[in-house]
Amino acid sequence: MLNALRDKTQGLIGAALLIVLVVPFALWGVSSYFDGASATYVARGHGLRITRAQFEQNLSEQRAVMAAAYGKELNPAALSSMTFKKAVLTGLVNKTLLLRDAERAGFSISPVTLAEEIRHVPAFRVKGTFNEARYQQLLQEQGMTPARFEQRVRDLTLINEVKVGLLASTFVPHQMAERAIALLAQRRTVAYAVVSPAAYAARVAVTPAQVAQFYAKHLGDFRLPQQVRVDYILLSPEAISRHMNGKAIAVSTLKRAYAAHIAQFTHPQERLAAHILIALPAHPSGAQVAAAYAKLMAVRTRILHGASFAAMARQYSQDTSTAAQGGRLGYVGRRDLSKPVAKALFALPVGGMSLPVRGQSGFHLLKVYAIHQAVRTSFRKARPALVRMVLQERARHRLYRLSQRLRNEAYEHPHSLLRAAKAVGLTVHQSGWFTRAGGTGVAGLPKVVQAVFAPKVLAGQRNTHAIPVGENAILVAHVVGRKKSRSKPLAAVRGQITGMIRAKQARARAREVAAQLVQAVDKGTQFARAAQRLRLATKEPSPLDVKTTKVSAMLREAIFASPVTQKPVAESVALSGGRVAVFVVKSVTLGNAAAHPNLTARTTSLLSNASGIDAYLAYMKTLHARADVHLNLGQL
Repeated sequence: MLNALRDKTQGLIGAALLIVLVVPFALWGVSSYFDGASATYVARGHGLRITRAQFEQNLSEQRAVMAAAYGKELNPAALSSMTFKKAVLTGLVNKTLLLRDAERAGFSISPVTLAEEIRHVPAFRVKGTFNEARYQQLLQEQGMTPARFEQRVRDLTLINEVKVGLLASTFVPHQMAERAIALLAQRRTVAYAVVSPAAYAARVAVTPAQVAQFYAKHLGDFRLPQQVRVDYILLSPEAISRHMNGKAIAVSTLKRAYAAHIAQFTHPQERLAAHILIALPAHPSGAQVAAAYAKLMAVRTRILHGASFAAMARQYSQDTSTAAQGGRLGYVGRRDLSKPVAKALFALPVGGMSLPVRGQSGFHLLKVYAIHQAVRTSFRKARPALVRMVLQERARHRLYRLSQRLRNEAYEHPHSLLRAAKAVGLTVHQSGWFTRAGGTGVAGLPKVVQAVFAPKVLAGQRNTHAIPVGENAILVAHVVGRKKSRSKPLAAVRGQITGMIRAKQARARAREVAAQLVQAVDKGTQFARAAQRLRLATKEPSPLDVKTTKVSAMLREAIFASPVTQKPVAESVALSGGRVAVFVVKSVTLGNAAAHPNLTARTTSLLSNASGIDAYLAYMKTLHARADVHLNLGQL
């Protein structure tokens, strides 16, 4: 089950990793960020307290995930909308309630299972194998301890174990599936005609008076929004390190960095291992402990007398994530295991088998199949990375001091960025033109746009405040160009307006013709004859099913949503581009479950999933009601 669970949660764990790698706290403003916020709750309930600080952190993480996932396709304004903020808060409340209820119900994730989940995160793997040095390096670079990251992964895995359990607990009666097949596998014979505005556009005459009237009535639609252009200074570790000379770093400094971070340049010893687990409850009695130990000793004795370790694991191991694979854990390091289990495993030779060892989940019987010795990158090979590490460290030390200087200079000399740039030794850059909706480059950051369009900044009277813009970086901007909102002249949009009027009248004519066809059929005229009188071409394709591509998706949905009647009834449906389709259903043949065994299986699965989702939503509704959750949206 947990193997399947890993497949389902891989993306979520990847997302958790993305949050860890993308959203560290800035080195400045931390106290002001949290001051006074910890006492402000954005969500309350029985046993539930979510502070504004917790919400703001989660909001930043979710924004970073969305930005990384959608890139330039993402509308920055959407990330500041109340809809997005409410969705983030609801997700945080749901996560908190799920974790609390899962823990009350006794759900838990064993250290072995947690280690396996982390070992399968692609970012921690080198050439397809988990790399301890890579793991430590990525977490250390972001100020994230392994314990904190592992807690996040444990939470995600635990929540998904609950979700998967709910989805897998539903049942669908056979009769329900048969009724669904009757509808899903039905076939319908139809006749239809498509009325296109293009057939009438050429006949539409548009006068100058109509154009002028349309322009006056829709003047707001032809306005160019206000635009600005800014100078800006971007202070970041990268910007600082570009002005630092790596060749000037003493060898002794690099060697000290090498010694201090030797774990990052060492791939620790790993062992290809397997285990058999006899689980214990959270608070076992003495009798339960003795029984588990005796059971595992009996299994060990059978292995010593010739039984296969893998066969015994498949039969007796209670670790469902490894039992089917003969107890195989893959290559594991000391950090992947609890201390007593790691100590026992790393004392074994190749082919050796341990005595029962008590870990956090119960008793383990361990076996070693192969050993990968520790490998350390030499100082010579590690030197480029050490240079970057020292430069980054020096840049981080300078960053705080320079950020204070930049803040002071930008505040004390608000009408230009030249003195501030000189004070911190950086270059003033200039953006392109952008509006309140944002633009490209730094104008694509909602915080920058919001700060720039503040009244005094927009008027050019002062610089913006120091704006956090990503990983340990701040930006200060000054408006150097403005274009007022203005209307396009009528001459510039005359052709556009003429086309709009012509298209509108052509679409109206298409709807009139479609209505005439429906009315004619309702009065008893044969569909094909009524269409011919209106100069419309009719089509009668072979019987259609719900997946047909012979007609457009919108027409197909309308055809299969049409009620079955004894007398053919004409109906219309709007299509893309202002087109209108008129159709009549001539006959309906229901599907037979016996003739569609594969479809029956898929339909049962879909119905079961839908039922499981309903069960999950009902479960969440119960948790919310039990906790009496109140959201303080005014604090978002």
